Formats: sequence, C-alpha cells, structure tokens
Amino acid sequence: MNDQTEAHGFSEHHQRHVRTAFQYIDKLLSEAEHTMADAGSPSPFRMHSDDTTPVQRKVTHDYILRIREAMRRLMEELNIPPSEPHSGAVWAAAINLMYCSISLNELTPERMRAYGPLAPEAADRLDGIRAELDGLVAKLRTYLGKCAGGDLQQRLQQLGKTGDEIRLLSEIERIITAHGLVEFRGTLSMLLDRMESAAFEVGVFGRVSSGKSSLLNYILQTDVLPIGVTPVTAIPTRISHGPVAEAGIEFAEAQPQIIPLSELAEFATEQKNPGNKKHVTRIFVKLPSDRLREGVIFVDTPGLGSLAVAGAEETIAYLPRCDLGIVLIDASAGLTQDDLVVAQALYQAGASAMILISKADLFSGADRERVIEYVKTNLRNQLRVEAPVHAVSVFGADAALCDHWFESELRPFLAQHHEFAIASQKRKIGALREAVTGGLERRLHAESEGVSIDNITPPNEASEALRSGDRILERAQGGAFFLTRKITKMQPAIIDVAAQKIAAALVESNDVDVASIFAETLTWMIAEPVGATLRSIEQMRDTLAEAMHIAASIADGAVSDELPKPAGMPMLDVSEISKKVVIEKPAVVSLFGKGMLASHVRRKLENECDRALLEFLSLYANRLRSWMEQSINALRNAFAASADMHRAQFENAPASSSADTWAVQHDLRILREWGNY
Repeated sequence: MNDQTEAHGFSEHHQRHVRTAFQYIDKLLSEAEHTMADAGSPSPFRMHSDDTTPVQRKVTHDYILRIREAMRRLMEELNIPPSEPHSGAVWAAAINLMYCSISLNELTPERMRAYGPLAPEAADRLDGIRAELDGLVAKLRTYLGKCAGGDLQQRLQQLGKTGDEIRLLSEIERIITAHGLVEFRGTLSMLLDRMESAAFEVGVFGRVSSGKSSLLNYILQTDVLPIGVTPVTAIPTRISHGPVAEAGIEFAEAQPQIIPLSELAEFATEQKNPGNKKHVTRIFVKLPSDRLREGVIFVDTPGLGSLAVAGAEETIAYLPRCDLGIVLIDASAGLTQDDLVVAQALYQAGASAMILISKADLFSGADRERVIEYVKTNLRNQLRVEAPVHAVSVFGADAALCDHWFESELRPFLAQHHEFAIASQKRKIGALREAVTGGLERRLHAESEGVSIDNITPPNEASEALRSGDRILERAQGGAFFLTRKITKMQPAIIDVAAQKIAAALVESNDVDVASIFAETLTWMIAEPVGATLRSIEQMRDTLAEAMHIAASIADGAVSDELPKPAGMPMLDVSEISKKVVIEKPAVVSLFGKGMLASHVRRKLENECDRALLEFLSLYANRLRSWMEQSINALRNAFAASADMHRAQFENAPASSSADTWAVQHDLRILREWGNY
C-alpha cells in the first residue's frame, strides 16, 4: 500500500467505488431537481403534477447544493480525483438541438401519409408547423454557435460608443434576458449588426480605361490600385478603413490570404491573373486613409462590358450593394449604352447616382460644359432622371475639378446620409422599446386577470401567414441547389447549340468570329437559369413581405422595414473561355452538309474546350449558389426578426411567477420613463 492508502485506509479500488457511488447520487439529485422544475414548466409533456411550492423548490435546490459540496469535500479528503468532463456543455446542448432538428424533419407529409391519407391543406399546415419549430431550434443553435459573439451586452460594449441609444439598447438587452423575451433578441441583434457595420458604400462604375482606379487613387491619396492595366473581370475591389495598409483575397477553393498591397496586381489584374485562373472571388483592401475613417467604403467595380447577361432586369442584381453609384464616363469615348444601363439600374435598385466625366483635362472649359449638357439631356430623355453630372480630372491644375466635386458634392452627400442613418437608427430603437414595453404589459395583464398561456389562441390568419414564410425559407435552401445545378448540366447543350450556330455562320461567310459566337451562345443559354435564380429570390421576397404585412395588420403593429433586395450577384465573364475556341473553315466546306459540318464543329469544341467549359460552369454555379444562400440568409434573418416582433403581439411568452411581478413592473417603469426617441 502506498502512503496515501495508509493515510485514509482506502485502496485505489475503494476510491473508484466511492466515486462511482457519488456520481450516481449526483445524477439522482439532478433528476430530482429537474422533476420539481419540470412540474411547474409550461411543457405539454409534463410527467408530474405541480404540487410544489416556491419555498420547497428553493429549499430543495439549497440542500442539493449542500450535498454536492459535501461530496466534493469528502473526495478531497480521500484523495479521490474528480471525473474529467466528457465534453463542453455548449457542444452537448448543440448536439441535442441537432437531434431536435432531425426529429422535426421526420414530420414531413410524405412520412405522415404512411399513417393514412393527408389532405393537401393538411400537408401545407404540417410543413408550416415543422418550419416554425425548426426555425426556433435553428435560432438557438445559431446563438450557441456564436459562443462569446452571441453575448449582446459584450457586443454593445465593443461598439465603443456612448450616448442614449447605447444605454437604452443595453437596458433593453438586460430586460429581455431577465424576462425571457427571446422573441426580441433577433431584432436587437440586427440593430447591432447595422451599428457594427455602419458603412456607406460608394460603387465606382465605368468602362475599362475610363479612369476608375486613377480617380480612387486620387480621392484616397494613395497609389494602391493598379493603373493602366486590364482588371480581372467580375472581381470588385472593396476599399475600407484599416490601421494597416493591406489586402485580403478570397478564393473559390482555397483559404483566404492577407497580402501586402504591393502584391495586389498578382490577383486583381488580367495580366497577372489571366481569366481569373487563381479563382479569386473577393478582394478587400484596407487603408489608413482619413477619407475612409467615417465608415465610407469604395468599391472599384469591373469594366461595364461584362455586366449584362439578360438585359437590364438582371443587370440590377450584378451591381454591388451600394448606397451611391458613381458612373465614370470617358470624355474621349462619350456616353455609351452601357453607361445608361448602369445608371438606370442604380436608380431602379434604390441607390443614388452621380455621373462623372473623366479626363476633362483633354477639353477646354467650354467643351466640358457642352459635354455635361449632352450627358444630362440624354439621361433626361432616355431614363427620365435628373442626375448630377460633373467633369473631373486628376492631372495637373485641372485636378482642382476633382477636389471641388469631392468637397462640394460628395462630402456633403456623405454627411447628409450619416444624419439620416442616425435618425433611422433612433426610430428603430424606439420601436423596439415600445414592443418590449408592450410585451411586459401583456405579461402583467395576463397575471392580473389570471389568464393561462394555455388558453391564449393566436389569430389563425397571422400564424399561418408567418408559418408560410417559414416554410418558404425552409424550402429555399434546397431550391438554391437545384436551380444552380442546372448550370453544371448544360455543358452538352451549350456545345450542341454553339456548334449549330458556328456551322451556319461558316456556310454563309469566310470571315467568322467563332469566339464571339461561342461567347454569345454561352451567355444567352446561362441567362435562363441565372434569371430564374434571381426571380426565385424576388418572388420569395414578395411572399415574405406579404406575410409580414398580414401579421402586422392583425397584430396592430407598425409595418416592418423593407426586406433586403438581392444584390451583388456574381458577374459572368465568358471572355477567357471563349478565347479557347479556334475553328477554321474547312477548305472543302461545299462537300459538307449542314448537319455534317455541325457534327465536325461539335467534335472540335468537345476536343478543345469540353473540360474547360465544365470547370467554368461548375465554378460559376458554385459562386451563384453561394450568393443565393447569402441572399436567402439575409431574407431569413430580416423575416425572422420581424416575425418574432409580430408574434410577440399575439402570442404571450411564458408567464413569470408572481415573485417576479415586482421586477416586471420595475422594468416597465424604466422603459416608459426613458426619453423619447
């Protein structure tokens, strides 16, 4: 026997048996405490009647603490080491919630029909019920998955701001946590999201060589953006404030990289990254520029030539999500149809627009005025808009034109937007305060009237409308996969149609631009699934907005903010893959029938670009699916926050105990007496 065994008289086997017995006792104590708590819970599956009193529950809890403390002390005296935890509590809870989701997914109409016929309306109702419950479970899983990031109080502190709005939000967070008002956490979190990312996005658009990079370099007083090179099509560069000048590169199939700005051209230019062979998806640039310090983000967009896929309707979705669009027109090239399309798309997307005529140093003052008037007239006649138009330059003495525009037009516009954002933020915080106040008032009313939550029935129309929204969102994720999967399966059809068009052109002419025909065919054929993807998002957005409107009218609440519009759809660049298509006209074309010639061209296409086309389609489908999932998540978050606010109007939260009535009254008084917003 060792010294420790001689001291307390217990061998290793004795110690193990004592620890096992204590573990079993601890498990029984947990079950006893859970039984007493469960008896007073609102669960529809209570196993025991509630014959406890608050005092009994409190005393039982205190005794259990004493028993556990005694077991801990005795184990120390006997030198018995405690058992190591098997896993973290958050992880274990998340696993249980995952099984909850799996169980809910078993409640499908298909599985229920095994128990008997199910009417279509019953199937829809079942889908809505499952989606509603799964949505609640998903919110809790998301909250647990955020770890410390889910702590709203910590996020409020990290904002580094003071003022009544921060203090009020902190107080609201404390109140909804203290009283279990989880239905308001989504709205509060979205408010914090907006405050944390309170940025004003300025997108800069223009044809290749119109001077976008030169303009941005001048405005930001840097030379970070490559000038005089062809940018990589379809990869916008986002420029925001940061303490250190650096760039972040995201890829379709690799981990992101942080690089010095001197290496930016390796990823952002056609010369160094031809056809985007490195599969860059996003580029972020951080600069310690004073003109970015107030939260302004500039987005240097690709040239306009690659924007449109299926006309102006789809073009809107390709624009970055921006608050202001600057359309740069090359004075030496004049106003083009592409410029008009983007200006129109900006206005249709709800953004403001400014038109700048670059390279104004090439013209006299009188000529500049004539160009400005010409552009204004075309915008007025063709788009029915009165957009501000300015001539700018970044060279020599004429650079004063750019300085004047920045100080007299852009800076005041940004300041005005900042004021509007603050006013809007205060209105939203005030609306949340009123909603939480209403929730506490209804809780007090239910207690004073002796109303049981079990006897409260929410309006069927409102509940069904919100469940319908939950059901649509649940189905949308699968829809994203199937819609974009169509693109990867289009390879044979694209080659077949392109072969027929190229063959027809070869019969008619000796001078055929085969690459252009292939590019037009590829663009045209992908336009259908791309357009269908955008329309599906728009239709879902409209349906969710209608559900919110119904719930708001029944709950007698204010109509919620507009749901986010889809934006930032990945651009389609077919230029690089089209270059691979080289087909010469057969010398004896007269011996070929049209069908034989098409077969000949098809074989050439399959041999030269079959694999490249498949890779191109797969990469674009993945980017499109990722964008669609991001758009769906944005809609889901906005709809869930709104739905929770409306549900709070007609679905009472579990009532607090009478011992908490004073706390509810105290917090109500705090909210009611807070200064007006």
